[in-house]
Amino acid sequence: MSRSTLAQLAHLASVVIVFSRSASAADNILKPANKAENWRFEQHEDGKGKISVDGDAILFDVTNVDGTEWHVQAFQTPLDLKDGKEYTITFKAKADEAREVGVEAGIDQEDWHMIGLQEKAELGKDWKEYKYTFTANDVKANKNRVGFVLGSAKGKVWVKDLVLKAN
Repeated sequence: MSRSTLAQLAHLASVVIVFSRSASAADNILKPANKAENWRFEQHEDGKGKISVDGDAILFDVTNVDGTEWHVQAFQTPLDLKDGKEYTITFKAKADEAREVGVEAGIDQEDWHMIGLQEKAELGKDWKEYKYTFTANDVKANKNRVGFVLGSAKGKVWVKDLVLKAN
């Protein structure tokens, strides 16, 4: 092959890679995980913590627990999920000590019911990939949320590469 043909092929390959990354990012219903302003970090009663950015990850630091897991939680909202539609959520996570974290999708208004995703992720000290598929049910238009229930234990939890896509 000539140099010009190789150069054209290399350029075409880079365009395809950039396009596929952009299309993938465009399919993500969620905002970038590593921006604190994209989260609603909730602390209830004696559950306490902090949220901050740590490189390409969001860091949830639970500093006090009171026996009720949802007293420290973080969600992205408002989401317009569709009733009966299947979704897949993927992310990478780790913790400073082995622990369990709730991964949930629910409505973002009183009665706060779950809409098809209510799982427990077992986190360790190393990054691990997680993937959950669920069918949304009993949703509310533009009043849904996806996130993490963190109040089961004190400690740090990092999350990155968070993606929610319709299947």
